[in-house]
This record gives sequence, C-alpha cells and structure tokens, in this order.
Amino acid sequence: MQSSFRNGGRTALAALAIGVVISTSASARKPVSDVPADHAEKMAQGLVLFKEKVRPLLIAQCLDCHGGKSKKGDFDLSDRKLLVDSGVIEGGGRASQLYQLVTHAEEPYMPHKKPKLPQADADILALWIDLGAPYDRPLIDKGEVAKATEKKPSGSTEDDRAFWSFRALAIVAPPSLKNAGWVRTPIDRFVLAKLEGKGLSPNPVVERRTLIRRVSFDLIGLPPTPEEVEAFVSDTRPDAYDRLVERLLESPHHGERWARHWMDIARFAESHGYEQDYDRPFAYHYRDFLIKAFNKDMPYDQFMRWQVAGDELAPDDPQALAATGFLGAGAFPTQLTEAEFESARYNELDDMAGTTGTAMLALTVGCARCHDHKYDPIPSEDYYKLASVFTTAIRSEVDLVLEPGAKPTKVQVTSEGFPHTKHHADERGFPHFYNKTYVLSRGDVNQKKAEATAGFLRVLERGKSEDIWKMSPPSGWTRTSYRRASLAN
Repeated sequence: MQSSFRNGGRTALAALAIGVVISTSASARKPVSDVPADHAEKMAQGLVLFKEKVRPLLIAQCLDCHGGKSKKGDFDLSDRKLLVDSGVIEGGGRASQLYQLVTHAEEPYMPHKKPKLPQADADILALWIDLGAPYDRPLIDKGEVAKATEKKPSGSTEDDRAFWSFRALAIVAPPSLKNAGWVRTPIDRFVLAKLEGKGLSPNPVVERRTLIRRVSFDLIGLPPTPEEVEAFVSDTRPDAYDRLVERLLESPHHGERWARHWMDIARFAESHGYEQDYDRPFAYHYRDFLIKAFNKDMPYDQFMRWQVAGDELAPDDPQALAATGFLGAGAFPTQLTEAEFESARYNELDDMAGTTGTAMLALTVGCARCHDHKYDPIPSEDYYKLASVFTTAIRSEVDLVLEPGAKPTKVQVTSEGFPHTKHHADERGFPHFYNKTYVLSRGDVNQKKAEATAGFLRVLERGKSEDIWKMSPPSGWTRTSYRRASLAN
C-alpha cells in the first residue's frame, strides 16, 4: 500500500460511503431519524469483528509499514479517520482498493515482502468495511507511534540491505540432476533443473546451418555469407564451433553490434533534443569509444569508471576523455529563459545521476528527487548526495589526438575546468553550472534546504565508511574536483 493510493478520500465522501453523519456546527446536524435504521446495528457488528479479527490482522500484517514503525506511501491506518481519509476503503468491501491490494488484484501487492493473505482474511476485511470499518480505539496510541517511528535513515539499516536486490553475491552450488548428460557448463545445470522441475526436456541440438545464422546475428548483427555457411557445415573439426565464435568476436562488427545496446542504456544521441533538436557534431566520439572498448575487450570495471570519470582517472588518455561523453549524452534544452537557468541545471544533474543509477547500479533513483523513494531504500538526502557529485561537470568540446599520428579533432566530453559548449543563452548570462547543489523540497529550486555534499547511496555502502572510496586530486591538480573519480570507485 505504498504509492498508488487514490486521493479521492475526502472526509465527507468517505463518511457518506459508510453511513456516518458529518456536520459543521450544532445547528447543521441532521436529525437522528435521517440515519439509516440498520446503521447502528451494522456498526456494532463491525466493532465486534474489529476487536476479534480485524485488529489483530492489521497489527500483524499492516501496521509496521503503515502507521507503526514507518508510514510507507504516506498511508496510515493506525486510526479510523486516517484510514477513511486515505480513500482506500471507498466503494465498499470487495470493490475497495484495500481488498484489491490484499487479494493481489491490483499492485503493489500487499502485505509487502510477506505471503499473500489467506482468502478468509481478505473476506473478513471486506465484511468489516461493509459494516462501516469501525475502530474501538487507535491501533497504537500517539506515544507508541512516535516511539515506533524513531528509526535509522532509510537505506542504512540491515533490513534495507536484506532486500533481495541488495544482498551480497553468494557462492551457490549447482543443483543435482536426474540426467546430467545434456550439461556442458555449470549454468546448464540451473537451466536443466528448472526444466526437470516442470517435467520438460531440452530442445534437440539445432542443425548447423541454423546455428551459424543464430550466432552470427547474435555476435555481429549480420547474417553469414553462403560461403561461410557451407564452410561451417562441412567443418568436421571438434572445435569448429569454438573457432566460429572466436572469428566473430574478432570481427570489428562485434563492437558495432554490442555498442548499440549500451548506447540505448546511455540515452546516446547526436543532437540535444527538445523542440529545436540542434546537432551535437562532436558527440559521435563517445559512440566510437564504445565500439573500441568492446572490440578490445576492455575490462568491465575500467569501462564503467572511464565513463564516469575517465578525465580524472586517466587524464592523458584521449579515449578516457571521450568516454565521459556518457554523462553528457542526455537531452538538454538549447533555448532557455533566465527563469529556467537553475531548474534546467538541476534537470541536467538529475539526468546524470538517474542514468548512472539505471545503467550502472540497476536502480531507479529519480523518484527520490522529490520525496524519499517509495519502493527502494533511497531517501532524498542520498539522491542529492549522488547528484552533487556532478555539481561542476559540464559538456565541453576539446581538441584531442585520438590516434597516434593523427590530427587533433574536437571531441565532446563531460568534465570540469574546460570551456563550456556554446549555448544560445550565454549572452544572457547562463552559468552552465552552480558551485553548490542543494537538497530541494519536492524537487523545487525555490525551496532549497541544506547544501548537499557529494556522497553515495547508503544502502550500497554495507556499513562501510564512504571515505574508503574517496579520492583526492594529485598534488598541483586544480581542474577537476575528483568527486566523480570517488563515485567511480
């Protein structure tokens, strides 16, 4: 019951739905005769049901996250008024959103991280709602609520790090099998175990003409020639397939094929986007870096680090600088008014932080720009710590010699200390970056709170001090902050 609650639960409507008479003054009260005749009887039945069945159910399954230890999704059911005002019981028993959530007819499925409620319990909730959803008293008193909500910041607790996607990798023994004759690698054991569990058998080995087409399309994105097909079909050597794979991996088309997948993740484009969509004539060097990285088998950690901070980690390598095109590959408006300067910069920081999260951390962090993340343990404070890593990073066009003996060529990089890429608003004083990044209330640049200091997401630190990743600039270095190098670590 986190972020998808309807907001239509105004007190008056909710009260009408359950037969409660609302009045604004003594003179406006309706006579008792206007109350439905069976109202009191239903409420009495509902109260008995609440005391015997519903209260223990809500405390055991819902309260911790919704009014007890926390208030996920801004939803609180610790007392009746808060429940009614949420709108989650509107429509009555089985039509209510509460019933839809606990029966898994609607997402997010509830209770969160727990088994689905037995249907009998869901039916009890529906009946209780139809009887007016009465409470005899709040589920916990205010003192208990205050005590229960005293907790460590989101992202820093062991419970946060115990969620399946944040657990540390572990050594897992391959499963035992009924018939392991099909197995060639340890991964095959996991595949076959799933098949055996469903009573299925693997497909037969594909014939060679189909195999060479599949592997060619997969590795280089192009079909084999008729000559290549015939050569593979007639190759009787036991390592014929291995030789085929090695040949395709050595093809320059391999990097072209697989760089495309990463360019999708990196939102790469050779124009700025928005209405005018002006060209970025020197952005293609980032694409070329990706192709070279795949074709030269660049280690994955280096591949990642260079895209975030290649200019700091290997400042003398032109390919490392070209790799930082990753950070500046997102859309950016080329027409700005003075009123949009600051908000556009925060949007740019959001693009850099958000893409770093999705591409490299498998996390969507953008939600936390305006509020603590609803589903992942990422508070707004952590989001702005991450965004502030890029405080002074901007797009620049610098002259680099990309290959030995070649002439210098302009390359779009995202770095610090270089002249900024020209912008239509330069003549009106567009600063391109601000020296400080602030935590914003609701993501609004007009509601600044504390200054954000560069840092990391606490849920990923596993209790370690972030100092172990931090890097300081070498002696005499002044151009960049080394905040991005620290993040790359």
